[in-house]
Amino acid sequence: MADGDLKTLSAMLPADAPYHPATIGWRKPGGSWVSAPFEHSDAGVEVETGKDGRSFRIIVSKKDAAAIDIAFPVPASFQAFGGGERFETLDLRGQSVRYYLENFGLGNGTYLPSPWIATTLGYALFLPDEAPAVFHIAAPFDPNMLRIQVEGDRLELEIHLGGLGDLYKALIGRIGPPLMPEDSFFSLWKAGDWRFENAKTVAADIAGHARLRLPMGIKLIDAYWASEVHSFAFDMEKYPDAWEMVARMADDGTGIYLWLCPWVVVGTRSFDHARENGYVIVDRDGQLITRRPGANPNIVAALIDFSNPEASAWWSENLRNLLKQGIKGFKADFGEQLPEHAVLKSGETGGRAHNAFVRYYLEATIDAFDGRAPAIISRSGSPRVRAPIWSGDQTSDFCPKTGLPSAIRAAQSASLAGWSFVGSDLGGYFGTPTPQVFARWTQFSCFTPLMMLHGLGCREPWDMDAGSIEIFKRYARLHLALLPVFRRYGREAAGGGLPLLRMMPLAFPEIDWKGVNDWDQQYMLGDDILVAPVAFYGNTRAVYLPHGDWYDVLAGEWVAGPAWRIHDVALDKVPVFIRRDAQFLLSTDEKNRRAILLHFPQPSGEIEIPQKPLAGEDDAWTVEAVGVVGSRGISGMAGGEVSSASPAMRADIESWFGEDIIWFPPVGDGQRGAALSGRTETD
Repeated sequence: MADGDLKTLSAMLPADAPYHPATIGWRKPGGSWVSAPFEHSDAGVEVETGKDGRSFRIIVSKKDAAAIDIAFPVPASFQAFGGGERFETLDLRGQSVRYYLENFGLGNGTYLPSPWIATTLGYALFLPDEAPAVFHIAAPFDPNMLRIQVEGDRLELEIHLGGLGDLYKALIGRIGPPLMPEDSFFSLWKAGDWRFENAKTVAADIAGHARLRLPMGIKLIDAYWASEVHSFAFDMEKYPDAWEMVARMADDGTGIYLWLCPWVVVGTRSFDHARENGYVIVDRDGQLITRRPGANPNIVAALIDFSNPEASAWWSENLRNLLKQGIKGFKADFGEQLPEHAVLKSGETGGRAHNAFVRYYLEATIDAFDGRAPAIISRSGSPRVRAPIWSGDQTSDFCPKTGLPSAIRAAQSASLAGWSFVGSDLGGYFGTPTPQVFARWTQFSCFTPLMMLHGLGCREPWDMDAGSIEIFKRYARLHLALLPVFRRYGREAAGGGLPLLRMMPLAFPEIDWKGVNDWDQQYMLGDDILVAPVAFYGNTRAVYLPHGDWYDVLAGEWVAGPAWRIHDVALDKVPVFIRRDAQFLLSTDEKNRRAILLHFPQPSGEIEIPQKPLAGEDDAWTVEAVGVVGSRGISGMAGGEVSSASPAMRADIESWFGEDIIWFPPVGDGQRGAALSGRTETD
């Protein structure tokens, strides 16, 4: 760089700023790394300042380099978050985080990689390109550096400044908000064991939900529902009255999702058609590339080349036809298998396009909805397409890196990376859950947008012990009641605001979370609900409450934070804390938009419930009753006769949030203040 360039660079990236790079390095083809100070490297460097003055872009290029890295000095103590969906830890300091899509939903792997790392040092780093990369975040071999390595002869990096909330909003401003699903996404989902699923198991699921008096909002028919993979036609031996079944279930309020995968199986007519038309992926010599998907020894398959517009259109049209016949949506499974030696129709090689392949796959699937809200869930994802997801294949236990604790981290980290509409396989995927694991996973799933029974082995509550049945019924009803909450904060997330599920450092950035044990096992649902699932063998649960006043639902009392709360949590309970002055709706009748309003009053002064507690005409719920929770100590409070809300629903709410609730009927604007007015005994 020339002296003038150095002065300009110094003005934009002050030497004492934590986001000032220390070094630039590059690797020669087949050789070792060469490193030089940032200002004195002979690599080409360009730096631009964003229009807002709160962001920068750095471009480093080095002719004939096989890879490039850039490193930032970091102090001994800080935290880093992001990197997409993470299972092992949410604080990434000390980790090497790959931006590389993997069929690996546990430990340090991920189905949802993100090229974004946010730090507590006041900045975040974002790679706009889709090429694979690695973030070494004060890794043990390099503890004083945050180092980014990208394959190729060019590295483009964006730096955004601010606190964690600002950095999240900057990320969403850069990649766009998540796709808001329709209400059925927040209903109860039932999938089956794909090894045995057929019309009889579907009928058993219908009967099971009827026995529990629970609506089945979505029935997911998993692999292999088709006569052959991607014939796009039901296997009539497994489902002899398939379309009559679809119509009957739709009439009963159950939508059907069908399983998809991005391959065609060798030896089928679908494969022959795809190969003849150039829809499958080949190598640079034009030779077909085949895989054994899911490590299945009985299947050899070829990947569909969704970068080919003709292949993508063929795919979309076939899905469109299924939608026209009454199918509700699709489960887009897999997407991680593109090998490095593949050559796509777009001209990209598999090494560079590995992360992009799932984007092509999801975009072709979404195109089938012709601009409507896409009814899909996917296991793998691209930061550029944030459709609803589930966290993949966890083990049915409390293993920290593979079981329920990892699913709790996955939901939070995926949300922070831009995927707000998240969930997991209730009970885990691999293995049959014990009653304890099933109960605790049910409680966690209740407080996530997606509540889905799925996995290998028994996941049918009606075939379990009486205790498991009652726990599932209790929390399934609560999940359905939370629909207005999911919609309220879902719309906020889809509009560019904070995600539905918020990890504690995002919700309370003023706290130094490094000193709080197990903070990654509790989270906020929206602004006011703190959920702390029990994710281990045993019932004693310690929960950290940030500053402010909280209603401890288990204890039925108000608590002032910051404080630790320790409970012996019965198997049918889950620790939940509500912020003072919170108010939210609970659905009593989703179809007719009828609800009960819960209010958690201020510590002193008059208690006022506004006529329209939530903004948004599209969420115009008819309030049947108002419940003031945690009202002990408030003088002059006396409930009225509540006739429009069912006693059963009020009993449910008291079982979820405690019996310390004073009930009021809904009244008009002029009367509401007087009817709900009271003063605390401390006034």
